[in-house]
Amino acid sequence: MSMKPFLLIALPLAALMAAPAWADDGEIQRILEAKGAAWEAGDGEAWARDYAENAGVINLVGTRLEDRSSNAQRHTDLLQGPFAGTSLSVDVQDIILLGDDTAFAEVMFRVSGIESMPDGLPDRGDGELHTRMSFLFERHDHHGWQIQFGQNTAVHP
Repeated sequence: MSMKPFLLIALPLAALMAAPAWADDGEIQRILEAKGAAWEAGDGEAWARDYAENAGVINLVGTRLEDRSSNAQRHTDLLQGPFAGTSLSVDVQDIILLGDDTAFAEVMFRVSGIESMPDGLPDRGDGELHTRMSFLFERHDHHGWQIQFGQNTAVHP
C-alpha cells in the first residue's frame, strides 16, 4: 500500500497544527515585559533569568558582560545601588522572527525615580533615563526562547 494518500492528508494537517509565528511573538513579549517586574523587585537574578548561559550584553557605557552570571551580578549591583527604588517601564517596539529559531526584538526602557544620575549617563533633569535595547533571541528545544545577545544604548534628550 502506498503512503502517498496518507502523506497528502497528513502533511497539510501537520502544517495547520504547527504553532503560528505570532505565537512566538507572545512568548518573547512576555520575556521582555518580565524585565519590569524583575527591576521593580530589585532582583538581578530574575533580570538575567532569560539570558542563555553564555549570552553577551553590551551595557550603556560600552562594557561587555560575557555571560548570564556577570549580567545578573551587574544588575544586582545596580538595583541595590544607584537604581535602588527606581521603576522601569518596558515598551516593546518590535519583534521580528528571523527564522524558526531566531528573533530580533527592540525595546524602549524608561527608568524613573533616579535621585542622582550616575556619571556618564544623559541627565534630563527629571530623574529619568531612557534607553533603547536590542535583543537577539534563540529558541532551544529544552529552554524555549532565550536571549543570546543584547545591546543597550542611552537615548540622549
